[in-house]
This record gives sequence, structure tokens and C-alpha cells, in this order.
Amino acid sequence: MKRTNKSMRWMSWTRGLLTAALLGAAAAPAGVEGADKLNINTASDQELMKLPEMSEARAKAIVSYRKSTGEFIQIDELELIPQVKPIYPKIKDLVTVE
Repeated sequence: MKRTNKSMRWMSWTRGLLTAALLGAAAAPAGVEGADKLNINTASDQELMKLPEMSEARAKAIVSYRKSTGEFIQIDELELIPQVKPIYPKIKDLVTVE
């Protein structure tokens, strides 16, 4: 089978795209700490509502808890808030304390 100039360019482009994708995946850190996570010590109730299954009542409960007890020291303190405890497993990797 004779390869044409067009098919060789296609193969080269495809190989380059695959290489770039692999290099990009290798360069990305496995667990980006804090970069895209929501800081529960500074987030407003509106920001908190962007989290999965977060209702207005749950968001307000987090803000209220923070105001009454002070800043969160650990993420797992969210489990102490009855309204938030059921969704804690779904949000724990999306939040941080700073």
C-alpha cells in the first residue's frame, strides 16, 4: 500500500496529538491539593451551594456553624453538622480548610 502525502500528514498529526495528550496526563499531579477546592472557612452560602447535593439549608448550616464555633480545623468537622453529614462523602474531596 502506497502512502500519500495526505495520509502521512494525518498520521504525523495524530501521533503528535497522542503524544501531547500522554505528556499532559503525565505532567498533571494526581491529587491537586487546594487548587480547585472550596475553602469552607471563607466560602459564602452561595459558593457552598455549588457543591453536589448542597441545599440552601445545608449551606446556611455550615456558615452558621462556622460563625458560632470559629474556623474549621479539619474537613471532617462537617460531619458534626447534622444537615451536612449525609452528603459529607460526596463533598469531602471538593473542600479544604485554609
